[in-house]
Amino acid sequence: MPLSLHLVFASIIALTPILIWLLFFLGEDIKKPEPWFWILILFLAGMAITPLVWEIENVFFKLLHLSAGNSMNLRYILPVYLIVAVIEELSKFGAALVILRKNKYFDEAIDAMVYLIALALGFAFVENFLVAYQQIGSSNFILPALQITGLRFIGANLLHVICSGTIGFFWALYLLKKKKKFLFWGIGLGILLHWIFNAAIMFKGGEAIVPVALVILISSLLLLWIFNLIKKFRKPVVF
Repeated sequence: MPLSLHLVFASIIALTPILIWLLFFLGEDIKKPEPWFWILILFLAGMAITPLVWEIENVFFKLLHLSAGNSMNLRYILPVYLIVAVIEELSKFGAALVILRKNKYFDEAIDAMVYLIALALGFAFVENFLVAYQQIGSSNFILPALQITGLRFIGANLLHVICSGTIGFFWALYLLKKKKKFLFWGIGLGILLHWIFNAAIMFKGGEAIVPVALVILISSLLLLWIFNLIKKFRKPVVF
């Protein structure tokens, strides 16, 4: 397959599930939707920080003499994927903090969830693209890329949404109540969910797919519930 087609197919396959989730969750904010310009900025920011985040993770792995490929036992999996969860969730939240400061469109509690989910999906798109590109390159067929991206659609992609959406919800509570404990709870819970998912998949492999999928499904339903909950707070927020 020519390289140009390889890139096109990988991009389309990677972007399709991301757009589905993005449109779905943007539909939760139809009363006062955010400008597409700012949604795009957050999405592109998620893409832009991805290689930097991976490089930071590699630095930590080297400093702590850890490697996910050394051994698939708890001694390596737990610290490796805790580092991954901490760095990724803090990086996504930190990027949103920097970009959204003094943004006049960030004026409702629900905006914290919408913008963070948009950024998280930008991050997830880069992961999808690399996976799809690798699958097409190794097999020279599109089907394997479609299969693994389909699994990521209800797995890793939705996990990014859940973790960032959870942090966004507690960030919104912080902006409304001005109590820092909400922010700490949100970040801690987002990191915990991310860590459990990654560690379970890497340690148990296929055995973990069903229970992890159930956890993600329940978490996604809870995310929709808190979306509807935060809609009730139409009080303007100041960030």
